[in-house]
Amino acid sequence: MDNDVPASISSFPPISGAQSYALTEEQRRALAAKAESGNADAAFRLSLYYTFTFSDADQAMHWLSMAAHRGHGTAQHNLAYDLYMDGADLAKAAYWAAEAQKNGNDEAGWLLHEIQTAKVVSGWSPLT
Repeated sequence: MDNDVPASISSFPPISGAQSYALTEEQRRALAAKAESGNADAAFRLSLYYTFTFSDADQAMHWLSMAAHRGHGTAQHNLAYDLYMDGADLAKAAYWAAEAQKNGNDEAGWLLHEIQTAKVVSGWSPLT
């Protein structure tokens, strides 16, 4: 039998989405230090950790907002989407979708259109 043949994919245990975003305490602390020092990627990675592994919405939003404010296009898109789905602040959702679009997020244009449509349907006005 040839020992150089890799194991079949079915012989590996399944990996959950939460497992793929898991961090050790040491990794979490290191990412937090980087994020606090201005690293948008580290802040975004922490938002994923708190969303999918730890299920802490407040911490997830904290890190997602930090990444968005630091110019992370995917974070900006995700923040816009969360705000849009919440429905409480469509103006802020539109702002973040536009920022994400400026930063090259391909899905942001569609999201911005959806938000603007929601504004029209709901009667939203920047003057109210």
